[in-house]
Amino acid sequence: MDFSLNDYLLVFIILTSGLLLLFPQALSGGVKSINVKDAVLLMNREACTIVDVRTEEKFNISHIPNAISIPYSKLPGMLEKLNKQSKKTILVYCGSGNSSGRAMKLLNQEKFESVLSIEGGFSEWSKLQLPVTQKNI
Repeated sequence: MDFSLNDYLLVFIILTSGLLLLFPQALSGGVKSINVKDAVLLMNREACTIVDVRTEEKFNISHIPNAISIPYSKLPGMLEKLNKQSKKTILVYCGSGNSSGRAMKLLNQEKFESVLSIEGGFSEWSKLQLPVTQKNI
């Protein structure tokens, strides 16, 4: 039985598609995310640590209730602060969802077990008109 180049390519595409269906994390680059509505349900169901990785200025303007501010640029130096919370699910968010994905990857590399990035970040939270808090300055 002779196989042509097209046959090999077809087999490769089928195998790759099957693997990506079985392991969707490969497509997301390992980012485990949760949409805002599911994040709210999770927060109501269990104690979570909510980490805002936006700048302190943006955090002070408004943030998700009970969130702690650890700007992404300072995250590597603040891991000790989060170690006390390592048994809880950590929900990370930023302005739109990009920096929180990078922060989540960093936390996973540091062996934090349950870390999720909130899809759409604070802008999605606000768009859904969910409660926000301002820091008292």
